[in-house]
Amino acid sequence: MGLRIMNVILAIAAIGMIFSCQPEEKYLASEDGYQYMFVRNGEGDLPQEGDVITYNMTYKTEKDSVLFESTAERPALIPCNDEQWDSNGPLFKAFKIIREGDSVLIKIPTKTLFAESFKAPVPPGIDPEGEITFCIGASKIMTEEEMRAEAMEQGKEQMNKDIEIIEAYLSENNITAQSTESGLRYVIDVEGKGDYPQPGNIVKVHYTGTLMDGTVFDSSLNGPAPEPISFTIGKRQVIQGWDEGIALLKPGGKGTLYIPSQLAYGPQARSAEIKANSILKFEVELVGIE
Repeated sequence: MGLRIMNVILAIAAIGMIFSCQPEEKYLASEDGYQYMFVRNGEGDLPQEGDVITYNMTYKTEKDSVLFESTAERPALIPCNDEQWDSNGPLFKAFKIIREGDSVLIKIPTKTLFAESFKAPVPPGIDPEGEITFCIGASKIMTEEEMRAEAMEQGKEQMNKDIEIIEAYLSENNITAQSTESGLRYVIDVEGKGDYPQPGNIVKVHYTGTLMDGTVFDSSLNGPAPEPISFTIGKRQVIQGWDEGIALLKPGGKGTLYIPSQLAYGPQARSAEIKANSILKFEVELVGIE
């Protein structure tokens, strides 16, 4: 359904207590096809068109089988769009009644939920005649401008932290690195020959990516017949640190890139190794420019 989780408002244990302890008769029926019950009332406003809701969510079947739980590492935002919400069934319509600071239980018939909100068939193992219960908490409702301003401020704070870590690593290991205005640190180990790649050029690159503790998470050099990766400079086909860093190499050149998380994957976890706000280190070689 394309939802990403932003903030945990209720502890998982508390959510479990809410699910197990609330009596059925407290649910109220909505004309939009869901039942609801407030378990905490906030003091904020209802979302307005164009606002963005920051929320956490857990949902489960009537047999207490948990289908999804939010985590602090998996943030979620949902923009308030009445037209889209009205066309996406009861789950999205339910967001209209949730104020900032509210926590609410929502019950939706399984068939209705998957057909109208998830736009998918009911998965095997889930009773299509049953109900799905959601626990939704709205921690914050912001305008798009407020959201962008907050994200920029958080990004600046994280960038400063990352640069401090990178600089400490370079100092401890007696490494002299150059830096760019964006915050990228880099070392040219082999100069290479020819021209630097320009935006629109297709480049071929060998690489080995590690975390700052040396954990290898990817490499083009693995396997019996290693193949370099190809991408177009300046087209956002790779992380910003790569778009910028590879352009600093000439063909045949080799170097090391120290990439702050804001120039990589930011607050989003990419894999089991690349967690939220991970600083990445890449040993790279510009094999050629097509």
